[in-house]
Amino acid sequence: MDLWILFAIISGIFVSLRELYIKKYIKHSPEIISFTTRFYGSIIFIIIAFRGNIKVTNIPVFMGVTLLTVIVTAVATLIRLKLIKEVDLSLTTPWLGCIPMFVVLWSMILYREKPGVLALLGIALVCVGAFTINLQGGRIQINRASLWMLFITVLLGLTTSVDKIAIRASSAITYSLIWTISSAVLMYGVAKTKTKKVMIIDKHLILQAVLWVGEFLFQMLAMQNISQISSGQTYVKTLTMLNIVITTIISGIIFGESERKKRIFSAVMIFIGAVIVVLYR
Repeated sequence: MDLWILFAIISGIFVSLRELYIKKYIKHSPEIISFTTRFYGSIIFIIIAFRGNIKVTNIPVFMGVTLLTVIVTAVATLIRLKLIKEVDLSLTTPWLGCIPMFVVLWSMILYREKPGVLALLGIALVCVGAFTINLQGGRIQINRASLWMLFITVLLGLTTSVDKIAIRASSAITYSLIWTISSAVLMYGVAKTKTKKVMIIDKHLILQAVLWVGEFLFQMLAMQNISQISSGQTYVKTLTMLNIVITTIISGIIFGESERKKRIFSAVMIFIGAVIVVLYR
C-alpha cells in the first residue's frame, strides 16, 4: 500500500473520532474549541517538530498560502463547529463529501489538473453517496444547515487545493507547525471578542486537540507523499471522506439518529467510490 493511501485513511479516522467526541463531551463555544484546539495543537506540533526537518524553501509563497488557508479555514471551522453542536451529525457531515468535487474544480482552475475518467467516476460515487446518505423521506433535505455546509465545502475545497503549494515550499511538518501557530493567534483574537476567558484547561478539550493533530498531520503527510502526482490532492481528500461512513454509522448508534439502514447503503457507495479512486488514480 502506498503511504499516502494509509495516511489519508488514518486522517479520516481521526476526523470521525474528533467529531463524535465533540458532539458527546464538549459544551464550549465554537470559538473556545477552535482556539484551544490550535493552542494545544501548537504545543504538540512543536514537540513533533524537534524530531522533524523544519525548512522553508520559498518564504513568500509559503507565507502567502499559509495566511490564506488560516483565514479561510477559520471561517469554515467556526461554522462547522456550530453546526456540529446544533444539528444531527448524520445531517451535516455527509455534505463534506462534496469537497473532492470542489477540489477537482479548484485544481482545474489553479493547476489545469484533472483526474482520469475512472478516478473521476470514483470521486463522483463518493459525492453521490454523501448526498444520498442524507436522504430523508425519499429526498435530499435542503435547509439552512445544509446550505452552510455547502458553503464550507467550497472553502475547504480551496484550502485543500492550495495546501500542496505550501508543502512543496516547505514540508508537511513545517507547514503543520506554522499553520497551527498562526491559526492559534488568529483564533485567540476571535475568541476574545466573544468571551474574556479563552484559555481553558480541560481534559476533553485537550483530547480532541490531540485527535485534531492526528487528522491534520496525516492529511498533510498524505499530500506530501503524493505531491508529484497530478490531482493527488483530490485523491487524498476523497479517501479522507471515508470518515463520513464512520461518523454516520456510529452517530446513528450512539446518538440514536434516524434512518440508519438507508444510510448504510449510501455509506457502501462511498466506500466503493474510494476503492475505485485507489485502483485507478
